[in-house]
Amino acid sequence: TRTGTREPTLVRTFVLRGYDASDEEVDREGLLNVICTASPVPVCDNGDNEGKSSSASTVRVHEGMLSMARELLRELETYIDGTSPSHKLVFTGHSIGGALSILLMILLANDRGASFVTQNVLRVFTFGSPPIFEIESASNPKGMSQLEGSGGDTCSILDAFDLPTDIVYSYNQPWDPIVRLFSQYDPLYPLIDDLGEDGYTPWVSGPSRTLRPILKTILESWEGWPRYRDNAREKLGQNYISVGEQYILLPEPIRYLTDRLVSVNIQVPEIDDIVQISSRELLPALNEVFTLDTFRISYVSVAIRSFVHHFYPAYGSPVVDYAGKISGEDGKGEDKR
Repeated sequence: TRTGTREPTLVRTFVLRGYDASDEEVDREGLLNVICTASPVPVCDNGDNEGKSSSASTVRVHEGMLSMARELLRELETYIDGTSPSHKLVFTGHSIGGALSILLMILLANDRGASFVTQNVLRVFTFGSPPIFEIESASNPKGMSQLEGSGGDTCSILDAFDLPTDIVYSYNQPWDPIVRLFSQYDPLYPLIDDLGEDGYTPWVSGPSRTLRPILKTILESWEGWPRYRDNAREKLGQNYISVGEQYILLPEPIRYLTDRLVSVNIQVPEIDDIVQISSRELLPALNEVFTLDTFRISYVSVAIRSFVHHFYPAYGSPVVDYAGKISGEDGKGEDKR
C-alpha cells in the first residue's frame, strides 16, 4: 500500500487495454484518428476552477485522450460509486490504456477533489504508456522546457492536483518506442512529418533505409491514410512528459554489448533489475542510454525489436518471473515495488 504497510487490501480494479489493430468490433481508423488528435488542451474547464489548486489550471493534456477519458468516466462512475467502503480503487492499463488510467484518476481529482482520490484510490499502474501531459506557465507558455527545473522526484503534474507522486507506478521496457510517443524524443513522428509531396514517401530528405519502401507500401494500400495523415502531421508532434514514479525494466548488462557488437536481438529479455527513476529524468535517460532515433528505427531488426518490446507480453511474464525471483531470494522480501 502507499502507507507502507503489508496488510492485505481489498480492491476493485479497472483494467484498460491498449489499441488493438486486430479488433474488428471497434472503429479502428476512428480510434486511431482520436489518438492522433494530440493537441494540448486544459484538463480544467474555464468554469470548474473554483476551490481547486491554481496549478491545476496550468495542466494541459492530449485532446483525444481527454475526450475518451471523459466518456469512460461517465460509463464507470456507477461502478466507482458502488464500490464498497472496504475496498480501494486500482486503475491499470497497457499502452494508451495506461495513459487513460492516469487521466481517469486526474479527472476524479479535478471533479471530486484530491481528498476523494487519496482516500479511495490505492494506485494507478501503467505499462508501456505514452506521456500525454504538460505544464503551462507564464514563463513556459507552450510547455516546452518541463524536463528541466522540476526539482527532486516530485511529479509536477500530480503535484498540481495535490496528489502524491507514488500514487502512479509506471513500468517501461527501455526499447519500447510508445513510451516516447508524443514527446520531444518520439522516434516515430518524424517518419510522418517528413513526407514527400505525394503524401506517401517517408524521409524524402533522409538517407536510404530498408523500412522506407515497406512503410510507403503500407500507406499506399491504406484507404484511410489521407484522412489520418493530415491530422497526424498537424497534431502528433508534442512535448508531453511522463507522470508518477517511473520504473525501467532492465535486462542483464551483457545484452547491451551483444546488441552493439554482434547483432540486434529482438526477443524480450529476462528482467535483471527494475530501476526507479523520476518522471523528469525518464525520457532523457532512455534517449541517452537506449538509443532509438528515427534513423536507427528505420532498420528492420531495430524496428521489429521496438514493437515486440511494446506489445503486452513484454510486460507480462517477464514481470511475473522477476517478481517470483525476488520474492524467493532468501526470503529477504526486499521492496522492489
